[in-house]
Amino acid sequence: MTEEKEAGGQKAAAVIKKRFGEYLVEKGLITEDQLDDALAIQHAINRRLGTIATMDDIITVAELYDILDRQHMLGSPFGETAKLLHLITDRQLTDLLKRQQREKMKVGEILVGLLYLQKLEMEAALDQFFKEQRNGKK
Repeated sequence: MTEEKEAGGQKAAAVIKKRFGEYLVEKGLITEDQLDDALAIQHAINRRLGTIATMDDIITVAELYDILDRQHMLGSPFGETAKLLHLITDRQLTDLLKRQQREKMKVGEILVGLLYLQKLEMEAALDQFFKEQRNGKK
């Protein structure tokens, strides 16, 4: 598993059956290529949990590599692996995940930044997306 999934992706996937970008494509508001552009940017700019922990001096670079090696062997999320190795505490993991989520650039924001959508158009689509998700529409 990747660090990204640990940052709420698993919980969100259980609640929201479809991702917002896919919804925008289905509604004809953006193309697949535009979504791919936004997702590539999102992947490139959003920081991974280990990077944040290293930047905050919670772990060293050597410890980061130890966690990644063990994570690869176990297939477990980064934070859980770091806790297993006693390199971070539950509280530190919670704080790191909150910070990662707070700093994460959302796909809708990126699409607006790329001028693929107007801000008001994106916000209206997001409102409709959440309404449909709450009502169980796919």
